[in-house]
Amino acid sequence: MKLFGTDGIRGIANRYPMTAEVALQVGRAVAYYFRGRSNRVDNSTVVLIGKDTRRSSYMIEQALAAGITSQGAQALLVGPMPTPGVAFLTKSMRADAGLMVSASHNTYEYNGIKLFGHDGFKLPDEVEAEMERLILSNELQDNLPTGSKLGRAKRIDDAMGRYIVAVKSTFPSAFDLRGMRIALDCANGAAYKVAPLVFEELGAELLQTGVKPDGTNINHECGALYP
Repeated sequence: MKLFGTDGIRGIANRYPMTAEVALQVGRAVAYYFRGRSNRVDNSTVVLIGKDTRRSSYMIEQALAAGITSQGAQALLVGPMPTPGVAFLTKSMRADAGLMVSASHNTYEYNGIKLFGHDGFKLPDEVEAEMERLILSNELQDNLPTGSKLGRAKRIDDAMGRYIVAVKSTFPSAFDLRGMRIALDCANGAAYKVAPLVFEELGAELLQTGVKPDGTNINHECGALYP
């Protein structure tokens, strides 16, 4: 495949293939592919979008949403969210697909798009191959909806709270973290809000670093490459 690697599409933001134009096509392809595969009574298509804290994530998020809505589907924007959180929310909110805008441990100049199915798992290679065919063809330009058939984009304000509750529920209810001092490095990335709240609500005393993202400091001398 030309676009998809082992973990979605990735590259330097605003350089092919990580451009707004490609992201628009990705959004269209996802909405087009999952159209008609929904179990909803109204047969609507819903795609959830999360992102990390890179400056370019704004550009990619909005382009994805534009592509999704241009195909008549609904885009749910959950904002900065760890990748597992996007997978969880895709399933729990019964979206047809989920998209995560992130380049993981790479420096801020990079970005990427990861795709999940309705079950929160990575899409099979054969589905990604079909997505790539749609993205690179002119098929998506034909019969675009107009008027009231266009989709909508909606921000989900309580997405972070939903994920925090889910994460805390995996911790044995008979225990907590009171009396523990934990060093927490969020790498100025997508978990910068979620992770501290989870540990604090479980009672831990935190020594925090990497919790002040500015769009360009993700993974800068912090995170997985700087333990």
